[in-house]
Amino acid sequence: MIRARRPHASEGAGLVIALVVLVVMSLGALALVRAVASGLLVAGNFAFRQAAVMAADAGSEAAINWLTQRAASAEPFADQPDAGYYASMPAGLDLTGNRGASATAVIDWDADDCSGRKGLTCVQAAPALDSDAAGHVVRYVIHRLCRTDGSSDAAANSCLLFRSAQGGSSNRSQLSYGASKRFQTADTVYYRITVQVRGPRNTTAFVQTLVHY
Repeated sequence: MIRARRPHASEGAGLVIALVVLVVMSLGALALVRAVASGLLVAGNFAFRQAAVMAADAGSEAAINWLTQRAASAEPFADQPDAGYYASMPAGLDLTGNRGASATAVIDWDADDCSGRKGLTCVQAAPALDSDAAGHVVRYVIHRLCRTDGSSDAAANSCLLFRSAQGGSSNRSQLSYGASKRFQTADTVYYRITVQVRGPRNTTAFVQTLVHY
């Protein structure tokens, strides 16, 4: 008597395994594509940020040129909001707009009167420089690092001062502008320049420079 052959249960398992492997490979390929896309996005954002930081040099130089023309006069003793200059540092100043409720003064980087926010001192920035070829918009604010306006020598005032080394040393490796301090022993006031740059893809960068004369 001839018996019919019964199919083994393992027949067809190879097809199931092949399908599972195919699904796993597809998921791996998808993950690889997403990883590459994320890497390109991060690299692109980093490039835009670096370009914005480099564009900030124009704002720093513009602020330094403005200060250089006035540092030896009495003009820096008083605020000049139209030029983005302030003779003192207000308490609770938020330079970047990220401090939230703890800030009592903010910079009007958007030139919109600080969006009408109440209970805050709205500090005017300098007019925006001409946009460069990449479309970066650069603005700056200069603060003299003093407690109040007026002369830095006034008894009621307190300023962050640079003190030259005794013996008339040179000012090498220092961010100092103006005449040489080789034989000058008087203290000089520090100025802090804050530059904001806005560029493509909503890129925003802040750069600060500390100078004295």
